[in-house]
Amino acid sequence: MNSFDIQFHNGQFHLFSSKVSYICELHKDAWLLHRYWDPRLTAYHGANCPEPVKRTFAAAADPEEPAFSLEMEPQEFSCPHQGDYRESSLALRRQDGWPAGRFRYQGYEITEGLYAPEDLPHIRPLDGKGAKTLSIRLRDEASGAMLTLRYSVLEDSAAIVRSAEITNEGTGPIWVERAFSALLDMPYDGEELVTFHGTHQKEFQMDRRLIGHGTISFGSTRGASGPQYPPFAALCAPEAAEHSGEVRALQLIYSGNHCVRVERDQYDHLRLTTGIHPEGFSWKLEPGERFQTPEAVLVYSGQGFNGMSQVFHQLYTERLFPRQWAGRTRPILLNSWEMCYFDVSEEKLLPVIREAAALGFELVVLDDGWFGHRNNSKSSLGDWTVNREKFPNGLTPLLDCARENGIQLGIWFESEMISPDSDLMRAHPDWAARFPDDAPLLGRNQLVLDLTRREVQDYVLDTLSGFLRTYPVSYVKWDMNRHMTDPGSASLPPDRTGEFFHRYMLGLYRILHELTARFPEILFENCSSGGGRFDPGMSFYMPQTWCSDNTDALDRQSIQYGASYMFPPSAISAHVSAVPNHQTGRMIPFETRAALASSANMGYELNILDLSPEEREQVREHLALYKEERDLILGGAFYRLRSPFDGNLCAWMLVDRKREKAILYAFAASYDVSCLSAVLKIPYLDQKKLYVERNTGRRFSGEELRYAGLAVRFPQGDFPAIKIVLQAETMS
Repeated sequence: MNSFDIQFHNGQFHLFSSKVSYICELHKDAWLLHRYWDPRLTAYHGANCPEPVKRTFAAAADPEEPAFSLEMEPQEFSCPHQGDYRESSLALRRQDGWPAGRFRYQGYEITEGLYAPEDLPHIRPLDGKGAKTLSIRLRDEASGAMLTLRYSVLEDSAAIVRSAEITNEGTGPIWVERAFSALLDMPYDGEELVTFHGTHQKEFQMDRRLIGHGTISFGSTRGASGPQYPPFAALCAPEAAEHSGEVRALQLIYSGNHCVRVERDQYDHLRLTTGIHPEGFSWKLEPGERFQTPEAVLVYSGQGFNGMSQVFHQLYTERLFPRQWAGRTRPILLNSWEMCYFDVSEEKLLPVIREAAALGFELVVLDDGWFGHRNNSKSSLGDWTVNREKFPNGLTPLLDCARENGIQLGIWFESEMISPDSDLMRAHPDWAARFPDDAPLLGRNQLVLDLTRREVQDYVLDTLSGFLRTYPVSYVKWDMNRHMTDPGSASLPPDRTGEFFHRYMLGLYRILHELTARFPEILFENCSSGGGRFDPGMSFYMPQTWCSDNTDALDRQSIQYGASYMFPPSAISAHVSAVPNHQTGRMIPFETRAALASSANMGYELNILDLSPEEREQVREHLALYKEERDLILGGAFYRLRSPFDGNLCAWMLVDRKREKAILYAFAASYDVSCLSAVLKIPYLDQKKLYVERNTGRRFSGEELRYAGLAVRFPQGDFPAIKIVLQAETMS
């Protein structure tokens, strides 16, 4: 067999790469059933298919086969009212008010390459590596709706990419009331569910639970993916851990309202679904129109959660993040926010730029407070003109100073929002999202711009493009600091009001697509009060995300650990901040703060003008060392070794692709007098090589590090960090 392919034989569709197989089957040339999603198979003969058994109360899909009921069959999609009473993935309503959805198989097509969903972020094609896409067509005769299920398999990847498209081939309109991107049915075998939850300043907290009978449902109806429940879920074997065990995971490439549901039914079947959240959603399709769902990425791992993460990391690095930033050096930045908050000015920033350059920083970011008459959060969003009281000469002096000192300048925008106290609101009060007869609710003293409207999108594009041409900064921090409460638009007729949330996302994606295409050399960083919209959809346009406003080096351990399940270090921004920490008041040693930030895209968030000579030298040395290690940190492989969710310790490792150099960081929340040492097993190095520890000169074989582990002892005091650098030698 080829290294990857899609084959159709004896009614079976077999998608496979060198690492995974995905098999579905036609039953009586009508119904599409799921058969297998696990390690690569060279052949499949239906050994896992149970004999059909007629059940009381089960509706027969085929009167000639009374034992065949969709209630018991593993499916690739499901509609309500077809005898399958589990969570459905697709729901349609006809013009006469009746539901539709009795889909039957029509045909298939296998094409080279990847399908790129129109107007949505997606997995990109990759030069030099192949992909194939299977499109299966099914039709509902009563409504004329055509359903196309798409599956893509990628060369040298354990990922399968799924999406769905609904086309109205009938004579009247139909309404899509639910359109999930993927449905997966499998027998329950004791699997546990791993998800993440969080809130502002405490994102990516892991939750692992047993799956009882019934439905577990989580997601977002906030108009953003949100920190509460990111669009990710994993089913794992009970014994699965970081280094071993089976894991099946999915993630949605979408930034708006989403839903993940896990159902264990009375027959011990598991159903996993994900897609756009159905609450408040509907989409009208006139004859000839289509609706495309976001893509869902499915990952199988037989090497535990680190194996799963490696698939996501490689896939997103190669095929999701903006290509112009692949392998490029990311600048070490100094952000003005915790240094100045809203109190920014030319007088304050010029000496900061000079000192930042002298210390070795590569970029200074001017955060909130530079525009309109903005002195707090109560005004000026939408008025993206320079505040002439704070910057009497515009931002040109800052750009000139940065250029003269060999450093770059960045800027902050919150372009999706509008302040009630703004010139834009006074000129266009109808541009704020709202219901027609109610005053919109404020969040952080601001309203949401109605990005469902083309003229509003054009305003944002034209205003920001004009600014970026006038002031050629090299970095943009794109923020979004509230969720939606009034999903209404004067531009939407009554039969399309349920389209607001998704049309908003399509409007945002259009803005980001065009803006990043116009300014490909600008590094755009995603932010939403930190990690409030850290998802693959935003990562399609922006290669890195400020993953939390919480810069506390203890809290950041769990935040960055959790984010790493899906995203590599190159996608995660982390800053060294001042003590006492602005969010928690903790006094954490500089070495620990530096270690956390050095495990990702590193920057600083403190007033460098207040540093003592000793602190100044400490920062300079840290920046210089990070520059030496940056290629490994951002381009190597990241592995978790000890979880902060399980106790007092946290540890991870970064290793280059040739497994010749590794950087290991270990953290303790507090000093434990009874803990003589912690032993960390490291199964990710070359077992045939010797590794020299840089500080002590001690030598260890990769084999003993894998099986015996490495003992580390923390110094006295709370919040310590240990850094261990291992360099490979050739064994004689």
